[in-house]
Amino acid sequence: MSPQKQKPEAQAELNDERMPDLRELDFEVLRLLGSDEGTVAFQGLRRRMHIHQERLSRSLQRLEEDGFVLRTPRGYAITPKGSLLTQRLMSPASTPSTVILQSFIPGDVSPNTIASRLEGRWFGSLRWIGIREGPDGATLRWMTGESGVEVTLRVKWGQVILETNATEPSAMIEAFLGAQRIFGQLAGPWCQNWSQPQLSVST
Repeated sequence: MSPQKQKPEAQAELNDERMPDLRELDFEVLRLLGSDEGTVAFQGLRRRMHIHQERLSRSLQRLEEDGFVLRTPRGYAITPKGSLLTQRLMSPASTPSTVILQSFIPGDVSPNTIASRLEGRWFGSLRWIGIREGPDGATLRWMTGESGVEVTLRVKWGQVILETNATEPSAMIEAFLGAQRIFGQLAGPWCQNWSQPQLSVST
């Protein structure tokens, strides 16, 4: 669910306030949420930041009270006010990625329908992080439990792309194996009925 405030209102609100009393951890949370990732689950944030859940809970509570993040049923998302703050104070972080699997798929099922069947699930060593949905498709993210490498699935009409930020050979293998498990859930559904409650997941 997207925040309802419009950007001009967020700009005026931010201009009317003093610089917020935020900690280094708070800025790191904002940076992760603001890197065009949509909604990120609490455990997804904790895994990516490698911090204790109590510290993360306190940080998110501060940011939510100040109107910089919004808690949703899916997790946490940055608000327009939070986005303006990150643009003002921090340079955007760029994470290079490598395509590890790419395929065309039948185009009669919407990307968001496919994403809904995979959202929140674990695949082998891959642990769920979060999702971003848009008019042209959806982006889902996981992280490996051992090495902390990320695997991203981009679902578009008629196409899926699996990417990773892994650079070391061993991490690349781990990401590839996880990506194969995800792809395995996309290979068979067109032989089944997509109206069924859910797909079975390999673990």
